[in-house]
Amino acid sequence: MKKGMGIYVILFSLAFLSPSVVAAEDGGGKPWERFSLNVGGFVATLNSDFRLGSDALGAGIDVSPEDALGLDSSLFVFRADALWRFTSNRRHRFELSYYDLRRASTKTLEADIQINDKIFSTGTTVDTLFDLQVIRAGYSYSLIQDDRIDLGISAGLYVMPIRIKISATTSGEIGDEGITAPLPVAGLHFDFAITPKFFLKQSIDVFYFQYQNFSGGLLDTRVGVEYNIWKHFGVGVAYEYFRLQVKAEGQDYPNIDLVGKIQFNYGGIMLYGKLFF
Repeated sequence: MKKGMGIYVILFSLAFLSPSVVAAEDGGGKPWERFSLNVGGFVATLNSDFRLGSDALGAGIDVSPEDALGLDSSLFVFRADALWRFTSNRRHRFELSYYDLRRASTKTLEADIQINDKIFSTGTTVDTLFDLQVIRAGYSYSLIQDDRIDLGISAGLYVMPIRIKISATTSGEIGDEGITAPLPVAGLHFDFAITPKFFLKQSIDVFYFQYQNFSGGLLDTRVGVEYNIWKHFGVGVAYEYFRLQVKAEGQDYPNIDLVGKIQFNYGGIMLYGKLFF
C-alpha cells in the first residue's frame, strides 16, 4: 500500500512539473477520446481472510484461504474496461469494468475449519473454490478539462458476486456460501497529457458504510501510462491496489445475506491494448 501511494506522489509531481502539451493532433481540439476499450491482463498478488458464521455466537473462525486452504497467492487475471464520453464537450463520461478473481485448490487441512454448522476436521482433504467477480459502473464529470488536464469527480457502483465453497472429498460434506455485495463509491480521476500521444492516468474510488450489524469498505486506486501508437490503437501499463471488507451479523443490507466477514486485497501490474475513437 505504501509503495503504491509513493508511486502516486512521484507521478503527480512529474505531471505538474512537465511542460504544457501542444494541441491535439486534430489541430487544436482536446486529446480526450470519445470512446475507448481496454483489454488486457494483470498478475495480482492476493491476500484474503474470511469468517462464515457469527463471531458473537462463537459459530465462526477466521481463516486465511491462502494459508489454510492452499489457494494461490498470485493469479493472472483477464480484465476489460470501457469508457464513453457522451456529450459534445466530453466532460461527462460513463465507465464500465469487469474482471474475475477465481481460485481453486485441493489440500489436506492442518487445522479444523468451520463454515456455519459444518466442521471440516484436521486431516480432511478438501476442494476449495474462492470466486470474486468485480463489475464496476460509474459516471464521471470533469471539473477541469483542457488540452493537457482532465480532472474530475465520479460516483459509481461496484457489484461483486462472491462465492466460497469447501467440499470434503471423503465425507462428501459441502460448505457453500455466496453473496452479492453492491457497494456505492465516490471517486476522483486525474489524467494528464504529457504529449498528444503519451498520457498519465490516475484514479481512486472509496467507500465506507456502517449500518446496524453491517459494515463495508472499499478502496481502489490505479495509476498508469498510455501511449497511442496509431490513430485508433494504443497500449498501456498500470498498477492497481484494491481492498475490500464486508462484515455482517444479520441480513439487514440489500442483497447481503452473509453472516460473517470477508476481507480481500490485491495489488498488481496490468498490461493492455486500447482501441479508441
